Amino acid sequence: MKRERQQKGTVDANKIYWSDCNASTTEETVAKLGKYISRLEQEQFGEFSNLMEKVRVIITGTKDKKALINEDFVQQIYDVIDSMKPLHGAGFDLFGAVYEMFADTKEKKDFGQYFTRRHYTHIFAKLLLKNEPFFNSEKKFGILDPACGTGGFLTEGFKVLRNAYISTNTLTHEASSFLENDCFWGVDVRSENISRTKLNMFLVGDGHTHMKDFNTLTEWKFEPNRKWRYIMTNPPVGAGTVKAETSVISSNRTEIAFLFKVIKLLEDGGKACVLLPDGVLENPSLKKLRVDLLEKCIVEAIVSLPKFAFAPYTKEKMYAVFFTKKNELVTKPQKEPIWMYIIDNDGLANSDKRFPTKLRNNQNGWMHDEISGWVSTDGEEMTGLLEERWLKFDDKADFGIEWINEKGEEVKLRKGGYIEMDKIMSPKTYCCLLPEYYLRPFTPTFITPEQLQQEIQTLEDEIKNLA
Repeated sequence: MKRERQQKGTVDANKIYWSDCNASTTEETVAKLGKYISRLEQEQFGEFSNLMEKVRVIITGTKDKKALINEDFVQQIYDVIDSMKPLHGAGFDLFGAVYEMFADTKEKKDFGQYFTRRHYTHIFAKLLLKNEPFFNSEKKFGILDPACGTGGFLTEGFKVLRNAYISTNTLTHEASSFLENDCFWGVDVRSENISRTKLNMFLVGDGHTHMKDFNTLTEWKFEPNRKWRYIMTNPPVGAGTVKAETSVISSNRTEIAFLFKVIKLLEDGGKACVLLPDGVLENPSLKKLRVDLLEKCIVEAIVSLPKFAFAPYTKEKMYAVFFTKKNELVTKPQKEPIWMYIIDNDGLANSDKRFPTKLRNNQNGWMHDEISGWVSTDGEEMTGLLEERWLKFDDKADFGIEWINEKGEEVKLRKGGYIEMDKIMSPKTYCCLLPEYYLRPFTPTFITPEQLQQEIQTLEDEIKNLA
């Protein structure tokens, strides 16, 4: 608001600007604020017109309705906002903050239908974009989220790239223009989600130019043949009406349709992070699907998320799958092993309540958060465990690592390592891609015939006693 004159370069004398509202009387301030809000509705923020009109009526009233707050209070609100720094580029994730604050209420459970917790979108965006440490004007690229919700992946991607360019002294005017106008693309079937995404992008620094509402699976409003270097998304899960674009199976599952749409939209050599439920990675009936994925792409990493990662919306087990698209002439399954990792603790209680544990060790590091970075007692910035271990950690030789869980219990389990393709492609595994299958295989406990007979006798005695 306060940047309008500076951004426009020239001032239209027929228009009301934010600074014009700082009038000599409170009555005049209120009147000009009403005109200012109406102008913004018409010129810039049409998607928020209903909300903005409610605000305007509350502070100015109408012919038939009095204002709900008095003029002195409106003046105070104006003075407070006018004293603030511009919110554009403030780095504030409005809808992420709203969800995190009210995640246990029914309303925010509904909101969770399209929400991915921001510490997940941040670390996954950071890992996906690791090979973009500096701006190169000769190699510009696009980042797409075809099911963007409120823009969690896109806003975090913006912050990751901007911070990387700052740290390498490449955040030039051209680089800023690239981030703000060319780099980010978002799609969601709900127009209200796109409005939220645009606002969130504006708050982190812009990049909202290419946000549109349409159904990624049934229509396309961007250039028909455009491809993207990076795609990151948490697609809808469940039965749908659109068949996946693959000839190996016939499936209307929405997450499967999105997976193969992502592959189609990637450029050769393009990289993606897609969140998928466990069934896609382990269901024996979907073996051909997984083989097709390994033929079309190189799967670099699969990260297992805690069971309650997306509670209260869903308790379905989810996985982050990172892959690179091959050229279509390369059709044989990959030979490269896949790095798999299991996140046991993400900083929140492992239950559907999902409250922060906030437990730290004596160096100020997180005890139950493998995702977030932290600052040590010596003031040194430290990366989170997942980022530190990314594509190199393997605890096979030690048969797992030890940690103390949130109940104070000592745990020792395998967490990560490379799984060779001969294991994955073995006929016995159905091309299973679950990290748990390889890192924490289930070992059944057998009993002898004598022990079985003893158990039966015990049950028979208990039944007789009940009679």
